[in-house]
Amino acid sequence: MTADAPAESHAGRPVESAGHAAPGGSDPVRRVWTRLPDAVQASLPVWFASRVAVMIASLAGARALSDGPAGDAPGLTTLWDRWDVGLFTKVARYGYLSPSYADRTEVDFPGLPLAIRLVHVVVPDWIAAGLVVSFLAGTLAAAALWRLAADEVGREDARFAVVALVCFPYAVFLFAAYSEGVFLGFAVASWLAARRDRWLLAGLLGAGAASARVTGIPFCAALVVQYVLVRRAAGRPLFAPPALALALPPLPIIGYVLYLRARTGRWDTYTEAMRAGWNRGVDWPWRGWSRTWESAFDGSGASTFVWFWRGELLAVVIGVLLTGVLLWSRRWGEATFVGLMTVLMSFSNYYASGIRGILVAFPLYLLLARVAARRPWVRGAYVWLCAPIMVVFVVAFTQGKWVD
Repeated sequence: MTADAPAESHAGRPVESAGHAAPGGSDPVRRVWTRLPDAVQASLPVWFASRVAVMIASLAGARALSDGPAGDAPGLTTLWDRWDVGLFTKVARYGYLSPSYADRTEVDFPGLPLAIRLVHVVVPDWIAAGLVVSFLAGTLAAAALWRLAADEVGREDARFAVVALVCFPYAVFLFAAYSEGVFLGFAVASWLAARRDRWLLAGLLGAGAASARVTGIPFCAALVVQYVLVRRAAGRPLFAPPALALALPPLPIIGYVLYLRARTGRWDTYTEAMRAGWNRGVDWPWRGWSRTWESAFDGSGASTFVWFWRGELLAVVIGVLLTGVLLWSRRWGEATFVGLMTVLMSFSNYYASGIRGILVAFPLYLLLARVAARRPWVRGAYVWLCAPIMVVFVVAFTQGKWVD
């Protein structure tokens, strides 16, 4: 593992000598920037530039595909008010089980709606508030991902982990007000804290991740495995006060189940809402694979949905392969997360949202960074292959086409 950058580097700033100010010393923006953590300085330009590019792609796509007057072209918030964004904002505005709407939003965990409601205090538009939440969560995810990668491959090669994330074909869901960004931000930061043996912080951040998506369940298990690995590697006892922090990540999940129980009188409100709203239920993986395969290669099916089903099949394949690679590499904690997440998305009567599960599988981007550090051609191949697909999905999503 590559050693961290020395603390005395002062984030790249030359030390001020008596009577001489450091370069940019009179520039307040420069002073703020140079005081940011090195992970933020390394990752934020990539993350911010990618957000600008996605925004331009969505606006340009809307204008290129519109036959109406230029003045009637939809604005940014209209373009990004699509699909589940409306469900999350309904929860943020009215809460769950509200008479104001009939959608079964109980399937959406409360982390993102709570964050949107908080940001809405200073951002009046609900959709814009959701976009701000996703941007901030992604900023955290990119910085923590860069730091994790830098520990393994060095500072220069670590940036590709962030590039791989923003170019992932389904990264459109990191711009939209979807829960993937919130989960990823908290999860990657929690994993970084776990690597540093800072378990109270890891537990608190892990709770933030678990509040956002059902993917938090396998992440909770992965944190336990990582705890055992880190403590044993350091020669420290397992049964010690830091272990109590492992009880924090499951609390939002338990609290949400109890909340639904109190509101509905049922313990199965989540799964019942999934059945009633999306016709999804627990089933054997081979049955889910068979049904999804039939839909994926149905020649009479709508093209958009046919490719959606194919993406879901690919997600399970990627999940299995990635788990195998991580097990072979003895990365037990990461393998636990990806493996259990793959199990969770495959035990269903049909596959859905699995590709967004791969989107938040941060061990994939760390693996890509390690491979690219040894084989630089991987960087160009990945970007040239994935980035154009990502742009197509951005335009499709903002035009109201089903992406996932």
